[in-house]
Amino acid sequence: MEKLALVLSGGGSKGAYEIGVYKALKKLGKDIRIVTGTSIGAINGVFVAQRDLKGALKFWNRVNFKTIYDENEFPPLEEEKISKVYLQYAKGFINEGGLDIYKMKEMFKDFFKPYSFFNSNIDYGLVTYNLTKRKPVLITKKDLTEKNIKDYVLASASCYPAFKPYLINNEMHVDGGYYDNLPINLAIDLGATEVIAVDLRAIGFKKNIKDKSVDITYITPNNKIGSFLVFDKAQAKKAIKLGYNDTMKTFKKLEGHKFTFKKYNLIKNYNKYIDKFEQNLNNIFNTEHKILNQIFKSDIFKDILNNKILYNNFNNIVEYAGKIFNYDESNIYHIKSYNKGLLTALSNTETIDIEQIVNKIKNKDLENIIDRRKIVKYFYIQIQNNKISYKNIIPFINEFLVALYIYTVKSPHSTY
Repeated sequence: MEKLALVLSGGGSKGAYEIGVYKALKKLGKDIRIVTGTSIGAINGVFVAQRDLKGALKFWNRVNFKTIYDENEFPPLEEEKISKVYLQYAKGFINEGGLDIYKMKEMFKDFFKPYSFFNSNIDYGLVTYNLTKRKPVLITKKDLTEKNIKDYVLASASCYPAFKPYLINNEMHVDGGYYDNLPINLAIDLGATEVIAVDLRAIGFKKNIKDKSVDITYITPNNKIGSFLVFDKAQAKKAIKLGYNDTMKTFKKLEGHKFTFKKYNLIKNYNKYIDKFEQNLNNIFNTEHKILNQIFKSDIFKDILNNKILYNNFNNIVEYAGKIFNYDESNIYHIKSYNKGLLTALSNTETIDIEQIVNKIKNKDLENIIDRRKIVKYFYIQIQNNKISYKNIIPFINEFLVALYIYTVKSPHSTY
C-alpha cells in the first residue's frame, strides 16, 4: 500500500514555513498518511496528524516572545535588535542553564486535540535526545498517550542551550536535532513509500537515508524566513505564505524562484519580450563582440553576446527587478501587473548622477547605501536617449539589465 509521509525539520520560529507547506499540500489534495518531525517540526506534526490546519494557523498567529516566555522578558521585536535578542538567550543560559518554555505547556493544552490526534489515520513520530543517557529517543503514535505526548513533543522542541533541558522521568531531554533534524528514516520505518521533506536548513544533524528506493521530494525556503529564535507574528505570517508558494512551485502549480508568479506567466513573458530585449541590446552594443567580451565578465553577458539569452537568465533579470524595487516576495504575482508596477515604481524614482556613484566605488567611499532604484532610473534614461556609456555599466551590470528589461516591456506611451 502506498503511503505518503510529510517530514518536518526543526528550525524554531522558521517552523511557520512548514504550515504554509501543509496548507499547499491540502490544496493539492495530497493524502498524507504519516508525519514525522523534530523540534518545531514535532509541534507542527501534531497539527498535521489532527488534520487541523485552522488550529495551526491560529497557533502561529499567537506565537511571539510574550506567549512563549515571561511577559516582560522580551520587548516587542520592533523595539529590539536581533543581536540583543540573542544576548537575552545567552543570559538565560548563563544565569539559569537556559530559558524555561513553561508557557508552551499551556499553549499545548489549547491546541492539542486528543480525539482528533489518536483517531486520525495519519501516523505520527518525533525525535528527541536523552541527554542523561546520551541516546536518541524516537517515539511514535503507538507509544504516545494523552498523558505523555505533551512531554515528548516539548522535549523534542527544547533547543538547548537556548532552552533548558526538558525533564521526563527525571532524565534530561533536549532538541531532537542533536540526533536527526530531518527524520526521514523514521518515516520510512513507519512504512512511507513516498516522502515530502521540509528542510528549514537549521542547525542540526541529519542521517543518511537508509532506503534509497523511497521517492523523496525536498522543499526548502527560497527566501529568508527570519532568525530561528526570533518569534514574531508578522514574520510567521510571511513565512507561511512563502511555504505555500514554494510548495506550489515545487509541484509546478506556480512559477518563479524567490518571487512567485501565476502558472505559465514567465514562459509567456519570455516569449513575448525576448526578441525585443535582444534587439534593444544589439542596438545599444553596436560594436565588436571581442571588445565587449573584454569588458563584461558576467555569465549572463557571455550568453547575451553569444545570442542565447537563456530562459532562466531572463527570469533572473525579471526577479532582480522586483528585488530592486522592494516587491513583497511572499505575494503571488500576475506578470502583467508585475511589469506595470515596475514602470510605475520607476516613474516615482528620483534621478541620480551615476558619476558620483562610480567615483565613490573607486575611492571605496561606500558609507552611504547606494539606492539601486536610482541607478536603474539613470540607465533607463540613458537607454531612452541612446547615450549609454560602457564604462558606467561595468560596476552595475545587473542594474543596467533591469533598466533594459523595463525599457523593453514599457507601454508605447510611457514617459519618465
